[in-house]
Amino acid sequence: MKKISVVGIVLALCAAFLWGTAGTAQSFARGATSPYWIGAFRLMVACLFFHLLFFWRTYASAKTAPARDAGQPLGRNGYWCFIAIAGVCMGLYNLAFFAGIQATGIAIGTATTIGSAPIWAGLMQAIGMKKPPCGLWWLGTLCATAGGTWMVLSQSDSWQINTAGLLICLSAGFCYALYTLVSKRLVSVASPLTITRHTFSTAIFIATPLAWALAGTPTLTPASIGVILYLGLLTTGVAYLLYTQALKHISAPTGVALGLIEPIVAFVLAIVVAHEAVNLLAIIGLCLILAGLWLVLHSEGRQKA
Repeated sequence: MKKISVVGIVLALCAAFLWGTAGTAQSFARGATSPYWIGAFRLMVACLFFHLLFFWRTYASAKTAPARDAGQPLGRNGYWCFIAIAGVCMGLYNLAFFAGIQATGIAIGTATTIGSAPIWAGLMQAIGMKKPPCGLWWLGTLCATAGGTWMVLSQSDSWQINTAGLLICLSAGFCYALYTLVSKRLVSVASPLTITRHTFSTAIFIATPLAWALAGTPTLTPASIGVILYLGLLTTGVAYLLYTQALKHISAPTGVALGLIEPIVAFVLAIVVAHEAVNLLAIIGLCLILAGLWLVLHSEGRQKA
């Protein structure tokens, strides 16, 4: 496996680790704050983070980035078209996920969203870009997806089946996969910071009106403010900056598949922080995820070799 792949893999895994802490962090925000508003507010905090970091880097290096970063291969109109698609996908994903888990329950909603995303990514690359992932990648992805689904569902006391909720969760996985594929295209012509700054600026104009329509006027508590700041700065701002940087080195389907490390992190934190009992069935799922990700990484290495 070439070093350039290792860099991308490590960055994607770091991002997935941060995403895995989101569920535990959000559990401290019990109260009147709607999860829709938590999702919208974390996008706002992340957007502010990207803008402040951009202006700090511009000031420190005495450079101006936006027009130059847009690059020539896409053209300026093409660049903003891709940014609009990525921003809409991020805004819809952010709210569709919360709507889905509210309808289906956390276990099925999380398993459906996270499990479907890499499959969506592989299908879109195969059909839309005529570059299907290799058979080893599919085997690893299906194995890791099955493990993640098994892990999440085995920790649930009850399963609430809701067809509309499942479709919403599948659409959330689709939005996340499409966001990744578009971002992969954008990293060839712009810096990760510029891409995330523009994408999340677009996303908040999608997420905020929808949050208002679904949850009404937001109500904040001191605990929820702390959680929103953590989610916005680390699990969204830093995590997506790392993830976008990773896409410069690895394929989009592999990047999405590596996100399956998220339920492992959430599982460990649930045991260590929330003191939940260890579920042996979940451990089996954990092993399946690790085996599947090893196959995915092996296929990525073979493609880079």
